[in-house]
Amino acid sequence: MGSVDDRVRREGQATGAVGDCAGLAHARAVWDFTTGDARRFRDRLELVIDALEQFRMQAIPADFVVLLHGPATRFAARTLAGTKFAPDESQDLAPAHAVLRRFVELGGRAVVCGIAMDRSAIAPENVLDGVTVERNVFVNAIALQNRGYAYLPIA
Repeated sequence: MGSVDDRVRREGQATGAVGDCAGLAHARAVWDFTTGDARRFRDRLELVIDALEQFRMQAIPADFVVLLHGPATRFAARTLAGTKFAPDESQDLAPAHAVLRRFVELGGRAVVCGIAMDRSAIAPENVLDGVTVERNVFVNAIALQNRGYAYLPIA
């Protein structure tokens, strides 16, 4: 089974974007996650990971940042016990945590909003390893866009 690029080309659906990365020196993107739906979170983050891996296969450095705020803040917490999300504590966070850890292991940066953590009663010591806490992720989004990062909202 070939790569996504090969499959798209084979099926005649190539838009040109997949193979047109030759002139790209560095891929930079900030992915703004607000979704609280675990399945949607995992699905979208897996797409981000796939993009990261595809750029790397083409020897193009990729600097991807995932910002977590709003309902997506829950995925940065080790446990929902004692948080605003505690009524949903039966939700299994392990699959979402596994995908987030994989993203970080591949060199992606995960940043959770400190304001959203405060509002959700998520203590700093309850944040997953590898996830950075920033007071306001919107400041990060603006700064990254000013440095040439593509901005991609994920709701």
